[in-house]
Amino acid sequence: MGLTQLTAEGLDRALRAVEAMETAEEGTEMLVPIGSGSFIHAKLASKEKVVLNVGAGINIEKAPAEAKESLKARKAEVVEGSKKLNEMLGKIDQEMQRIQAIMEKFEESQQQGQGSEGVV
Repeated sequence: MGLTQLTAEGLDRALRAVEAMETAEEGTEMLVPIGSGSFIHAKLASKEKVVLNVGAGINIEKAPAEAKESLKARKAEVVEGSKKLNEMLGKIDQEMQRIQAIMEKFEESQQQGQGSEGVV
């Protein structure tokens, strides 16, 4: 699984968590992921704000609706970046195959040239 796919899946999980939070009651007990498939028990203290990481270790608070829009936009960027990366990798692969074919023809011509000289 690629890094972009893992990132997109993480954004999906975050989006589902925000959606679930919106329908939950304050004080609801829940499991909160802490990484590496580990969770802690917690109670929902407030569903008014979501804390989002915006990069460089900076976190901001947003209303759930704004947080969902931010998460959707991030996912769209990741998916688009992944598509562009895959297109670029495809072009590189095609160019490498073209170069490989040229190298093989060159090697064949070198071998044929040596075979006609004879052995001394």
